[in-house]
Amino acid sequence: MKKDKKKILVIRFSSLGDVILSSVVLEPLYENGFEVDFLTFKPFDQIFKYDYRIKNLIALEKKDLKSIKDIYRFAKSLKKNNYDYILDLHSNLRSLLISFFSGIPTLRYNKEGLKRRLGKLNPEFNVVKAYLEPLKNLGIDNLDKYRPRIILKDEEIEAVKPMLPQNFVTLGTGARYKQKIYPYYNKVAQLLIEKGFNVVLVGSKEDKEKDQNKYPEQVIDLRGKLSLRESIAVISQGKLTISNDSAIAHMSRAVGVPVVVIYGATHPFFGFAPLPDEGTYIFKGLECQPCDLHGKKECKRGDLACLTTIEPEEVVRTALSLIKD
Repeated sequence: MKKDKKKILVIRFSSLGDVILSSVVLEPLYENGFEVDFLTFKPFDQIFKYDYRIKNLIALEKKDLKSIKDIYRFAKSLKKNNYDYILDLHSNLRSLLISFFSGIPTLRYNKEGLKRRLGKLNPEFNVVKAYLEPLKNLGIDNLDKYRPRIILKDEEIEAVKPMLPQNFVTLGTGARYKQKIYPYYNKVAQLLIEKGFNVVLVGSKEDKEKDQNKYPEQVIDLRGKLSLRESIAVISQGKLTISNDSAIAHMSRAVGVPVVVIYGATHPFFGFAPLPDEGTYIFKGLECQPCDLHGKKECKRGDLACLTTIEPEEVVRTALSLIKD
């Protein structure tokens, strides 16, 4: 029996920000008649909980694909789904082996990983654009208009509204490594309040624990109190978001809220900076930047000048330039 639609399996296992950005391929695939399954690790499947563009959401634990035997068994199980293609948006050993063992024709994005690790930065490289590029092989064009997008239900938004003030700016104060964390968010919050805005903090419990700042009493601190989807819903209601180079920035992009990204140990040319219609970024461009691909190495200078020399006034001035009204 002939299939009506082409079937494609999109793979992006982790991490949170990368999975959010990988949502950019869903709209063009859906609009062009593809039946899309999406493979990721838990808990990142929550991003796509109500996503009508995905037929089947496959969420695994990391331990499910720990050994080559596990990967082989899983890859062979994919045959029954009759996929026409795999779209590999991770391009790591695990995803390479899945496509190899399954024998399914695979499209793979060019992550420029080696170049980035060697510090050979390409100012034109952007992960969103790189994710979209393989779709040209499927006959899909006019790709520049697509952006990452998370589907929220109206009731999810209504559920968070009672805890939110009017006219607020969201601050994403955390990041996995301290060399990516801007140290003066408390001063940014104070300046925003003086200019008539409310301020809401979002992030994890760990983000809050790492932050030694004392914030003005008007600030609403929701760090560690929200689920992933609740955090996204909160961000969606803000005027704009100010964030470190972390998943909060990409959440904001995926709900169409302008974002200012503050760069420390990493670099916007790694490909994760917002596109011009999504926001902007602040980057000092010191000769020691970037420290490394993920920003986990200790500061060579010992003073985190890439972050500490960014004045709160500059952050607020940059942020307010994004507010249209």
